[in-house]
Amino acid sequence: MDLQALIVAARPRPIVDARNKLLLLWSAKSGCTFAVKWLFTQMGVPAACARPHKYRAELYKSEQQNTAVTDFAKAPGSYRTVKFIRDPFKRAVSAYIHADRIGYDDAAISTFLGRKVDATSRFSFREFLRYLESIDLTRCNIHHQLQTHALERRYMLASMFLVNLDHSMQTLPKLELFLGLDQSDPRRFRESAHHTRRLQDSADGFNGDKVFDIFNIAAPQMPDFRSFYDAVLTDRVVSLYAEDFVRYGFSPSLNDRGRYRA
Repeated sequence: MDLQALIVAARPRPIVDARNKLLLLWSAKSGCTFAVKWLFTQMGVPAACARPHKYRAELYKSEQQNTAVTDFAKAPGSYRTVKFIRDPFKRAVSAYIHADRIGYDDAAISTFLGRKVDATSRFSFREFLRYLESIDLTRCNIHHQLQTHALERRYMLASMFLVNLDHSMQTLPKLELFLGLDQSDPRRFRESAHHTRRLQDSADGFNGDKVFDIFNIAAPQMPDFRSFYDAVLTDRVVSLYAEDFVRYGFSPSLNDRGRYRA
């Protein structure tokens, strides 16, 4: 598959900004709303931030984006790639919460577990990870797919800049300055309807085997991501998302102190 065809066919589909010579690679549950809001602001359409995913879908169908993709394919070395990434331990829990809340893979999870999974019968984080072990994480729902993109595997992208979501408030303004982009306030891009709320004054305990009844609940209150892990589940996520840990330099140790410095 040639470069232009891959950009259009790959999921998640990148966004090409011909005005600023940028290619945005994003992943679901890795600050995707934050990332596309930032890019739309750089593209000169800040109004799109009010409906970022709807605008993104419209943009993909536009002649503007088709022209931009063609331009990138002709001279990929003239573009700078910006990739937003997230700690795989945090992302795995976020993906679980999303799958539990939305139910987008209920039928497949039910078949795998050999029991009913529906609005009144949910599943635990451990069960979710067992399910992920049974599927191809390069060809699955984008919310639990590997963050490594097909473009990264098949092509050597000339200039690639990683933005770790945990440190984006500090690093994004510096990246804008380095790339000669308009200076923005990243705090404006943080709000998202997909966010959960942290349980306050909660001892948390271990939640890896707990079944959370949050189906169809907007912004549910959830415990800290660390409470979902024991040694077995930690190793399981490291194995599942090994490519992301290695490629983006994330520590496979859940207790790495650097993980908690935002």
